[in-house]
Amino acid sequence: MTAAAPILTDWHDQAACAGQDTNRWFGRPHQTQSALKACFGCPVRAECLHDALTYEIPGAPRYGIRGGLYASQRSQIPELPQPATVAIAALREVLTALDERTPEPMTTTPAPALDVPLKAGADVRLKAVPEDSASLPVGKLLAWGDQHPNREVQDQAARARDALAGLRKRHTADRELVAVTTEAEELRKRLAELEAREAELAPSKPKRKRGSYVRDYDTRTVRAWADANGVECPRVGQLPKRVLEAWRAAHPTP
Repeated sequence: MTAAAPILTDWHDQAACAGQDTNRWFGRPHQTQSALKACFGCPVRAECLHDALTYEIPGAPRYGIRGGLYASQRSQIPELPQPATVAIAALREVLTALDERTPEPMTTTPAPALDVPLKAGADVRLKAVPEDSASLPVGKLLAWGDQHPNREVQDQAARARDALAGLRKRHTADRELVAVTTEAEELRKRLAELEAREAELAPSKPKRKRGSYVRDYDTRTVRAWADANGVECPRVGQLPKRVLEAWRAAHPTP
């Protein structure tokens, strides 16, 4: 029979984990050996366990190590008696008996079931309750973190909420970017189709060889006009410039 220890109401500063990175208490079982060792030598282990059982929602998934017990082990503990001093004393008896049976911290998966009676006026055996943390909605998990008495857990919930908000914003932006890119590609494709159709419908332009030009007169017609109007014009060869200027003046282009 162990000597009764005083019940501490302000126990956080005396906890073995005070000032340490409490993320170590929320890792996977094979990653929590150092955290368990700290718990086994903690002077306020029963107070820590009582605090966890007080704020953990019955039937909801539990997380991390509190009072040296895994979440699945804490799920086996029935409703605590009142007042808190009686409950903490009973928990201290349970932890003492458990330590006598397992002097070294256990890091196996799953955590071993507790078969130590909780002596609080009745011999209540602890029954195993399966843990299903994967089914807990994110909203409920964040609400649990917001209401947790541990400031570290509250900060984790706040950081997780900010991270989720950032992910939602990035997801929305990426969806909009995909929609804009798809629409732009469709418009470019449609524009290419319209340009190709425009080229088909447009009248073809006369092709000229490089350096050549298209005449706006017929040589025989100009010579006939010159003879009829008394303009001196050679019968063969290139038409003189003066004859062409006179002919163009008499036949202005519309």
